[in-house]
Amino acid sequence: MTLLERAAVRADRGAVCTDRAGARDMATATAAATTVTAASVSNASQPHVVLGGRYRLGAQLGGGSEAYVNEAWDLATARAVAVKIFRSTDSADNAPFQRELDIHGRLRHKNIVKVLDSGETGDAGDHHQESRDYVVMELVGGKDLRGIMQHNPASPEQTAAWMTDIARALAHIHRRGIVHNDIKPGNILVDFDSDPHGPGIAKLADFGIALNGRHAAPNSSSGTPHYLSPEEVCGGASTTASDIYSLGLVALECLTGTKAFPGTPLESMVARTLGEPRLPGTVRRRWSMVLHAMTDPRPAGRPSASQAVGMLRRLSW
Repeated sequence: MTLLERAAVRADRGAVCTDRAGARDMATATAAATTVTAASVSNASQPHVVLGGRYRLGAQLGGGSEAYVNEAWDLATARAVAVKIFRSTDSADNAPFQRELDIHGRLRHKNIVKVLDSGETGDAGDHHQESRDYVVMELVGGKDLRGIMQHNPASPEQTAAWMTDIARALAHIHRRGIVHNDIKPGNILVDFDSDPHGPGIAKLADFGIALNGRHAAPNSSSGTPHYLSPEEVCGGASTTASDIYSLGLVALECLTGTKAFPGTPLESMVARTLGEPRLPGTVRRRWSMVLHAMTDPRPAGRPSASQAVGMLRRLSW
């Protein structure tokens, strides 16, 4: 029986509980639910600051617990770019920056945001502030999926196109032994400028907690609670199959406009150890088969990223 045939059986009978082991491990789930509150960001717009003698900082585009991102103007190429400035000033605590540089910086794929340069803010000549690491990335002309879905769900056609793009990106990194480890709407950017007459080109961003042979799992909990796979919730390792599960949850959220496992982080994580996501009747059967395959509770039951590309592409036919 193929992956889709097994998923079709589950789609016809509805999602059922197949793995209750995580419900017995509440301590692990509670630890994984702990999140870090983002520190306040000062100097959101710094037009007087030029990093590395080249990147003139503009308005802040966003921020999180580990870094904030500003738009900037590249004086050398006369192009707009994005600069991700890491908050930590402790050289012994620069793991997110090193991951971005060592893992993300080497990747070249049309569906992965490109890293262009890196440096330290001390190069700007301001000796009154502590130096911070930064990476320069291409500026995507669009929004992230989190912003896109704030108002309305995406259409099935848009969802198929965007999820196919990200599955291609995952196939590219998985072949290189890389696990993204944080697939969520906020880390998927849709470039509408490069595809003005189509659905837009989806690109994967933020490799701050990615894993490969050199970089092991970070000390803090991996991923974002609402998109963790069942095995991660139960304290297991993050794998390529975990990325596929998370992408399945993102796809379902695109189609419905709501999280597959809503509630507090702890409630959300415990819920997915008790069963598969429930798909509303508005989700077409062809879609439900693919989503059931991608969110199989067993990692071995999920398609590879390359297989997911084929499944998702067929949804557009």
